[in-house]
Amino acid sequence: MSETVLITGASGLLGRALVDRFAAADFQVLAHCHRHPGKDNDHVQWLAGDFSASKGIGDFLRKNEKTLRQCRYLINNYGPITLRPTIAVQGKDLLADFQQQVVPAVDITHFLITRAPLQMVLTIGFEFSGEIHAYQKILGYAMAKNALLLLTRSWAAAYPRVCFNLFSLPSLEKAKVLPKQAQTVPAELVADRIFHILSRRRSGFHYRYANPPAASKK
Repeated sequence: MSETVLITGASGLLGRALVDRFAAADFQVLAHCHRHPGKDNDHVQWLAGDFSASKGIGDFLRKNEKTLRQCRYLINNYGPITLRPTIAVQGKDLLADFQQQVVPAVDITHFLITRAPLQMVLTIGFEFSGEIHAYQKILGYAMAKNALLLLTRSWAAAYPRVCFNLFSLPSLEKAKVLPKQAQTVPAELVADRIFHILSRRRSGFHYRYANPPAASKK
């Protein structure tokens, strides 16, 4: 019997690569999207949901509860990027970014832990933020993704029966925001690495940047 994986943000750059990779491995893929679904087939079922507010997340979970109860794997990939210079960031912007990045991951993970035979969770997040120049254009997004590291560690301690992983993305080809002179990686290769991480059935933290850059000496 095929195992079921829920992939949020499945219509994005990495999301579609993840859908293709898991479907090719005979998984039953539940592919969440907001506006741009693909076509259902024998291995992929698209589920629409607006995660920009808590109500939309709740509606998505209630509407698809029976289907989601099959999930053994969860990939928290949802999280649109908003470009905003650090100097222009206000409190309301940070709230919006945390709503987009953190709240869906928390609510969906908790839902599946309590209602499904969940075994593995992989969340896309950052291990640190603020020092990398590119993050200065997406500070709220980076802060929210960094918060997912703390959540992953807390979940791993609270739910030892579930394997939790945090994956910090390299720079993807065709991404909207790229550091200067970034070495980019095709989304398909990243999706393949994520697939193999989950195949190991272990918890871990998979970082793009091992350490923050050293402070320059004056």
